[in-house]
Amino acid sequence: MQLTQKQESLISRHLRDMASQFDASVPEGNRNSRLRSLQSRIYNELDGLSKPAISDEDVLAVLDRLTPEAMGENAPTNGNRKTRPAPTNRPSPGERPPNESDEVAPVWLGVCAFNAERFGAAPWMVRLGAFLLGLVTGPLALLCYLGGYAELYFTTEKDERDPIDYGQLAIRAISPLAAAIGLRWLAYKLLALVDYGYEKAFSEPVPPLGKWDWLAHYDGTFFFLLWTSVIPLGILSGLPLANAWGHSIKRLAQALVALYFMTLCFGIAMVLVGLILDRVQPYMQ
Repeated sequence: MQLTQKQESLISRHLRDMASQFDASVPEGNRNSRLRSLQSRIYNELDGLSKPAISDEDVLAVLDRLTPEAMGENAPTNGNRKTRPAPTNRPSPGERPPNESDEVAPVWLGVCAFNAERFGAAPWMVRLGAFLLGLVTGPLALLCYLGGYAELYFTTEKDERDPIDYGQLAIRAISPLAAAIGLRWLAYKLLALVDYGYEKAFSEPVPPLGKWDWLAHYDGTFFFLLWTSVIPLGILSGLPLANAWGHSIKRLAQALVALYFMTLCFGIAMVLVGLILDRVQPYMQ
């Protein structure tokens, strides 16, 4: 199932509408759990349509049908007053929803909110600490976050857990790495073809290229950093993240793979430049 950016925005806006109607006294972990459950239900409903392409009208119909009231849950409250469901007079296709540019709250799996409640700290402080840890440790912070979620998930009663699609989880975890391995194999085949062409054309082995052949020296480091990043990101994107963050994180993993491929292409180009300069250098003296 592929959704457009506008359709993702409609889903995110619907979840924000629901989140804004909760009473401030409701624990944040409870709110996040209900929002994740609602999000999972939305994507399951859309996936169940079994259409080659999901239209904006299909998304709007599912969103209008899936509110806490329609799902048989207690309506969220704001203060001591019951609030009505999110408005159903949504924008028509092509019309920009109001507040579409608003930031989505940085809530993923509720791990920071859970630990904030456990230690009596403010959720924003725990999230800030997690963000700073990510800046310092990179992928290690993602592994710690996933470990925290595993603890939270398996210590929660089974009927209170958000469902995990393990098939999707495996695909999201493996596909970026498989793509990176395939692109790396292709790049080294191209380098081998360059070496073969040089030897056939000039009847001599490829000379040492020094700094022009930097890819051979640093590619191992680049590839290590890539797979230690995209695998945790892929796993994270396959979990029941709140506010449709899963698709954004999936795109981030894909962007890292694309960036790695651009690095490989640049390295091959530098090898070609080095070979050309090596051949013309005697004529420039």
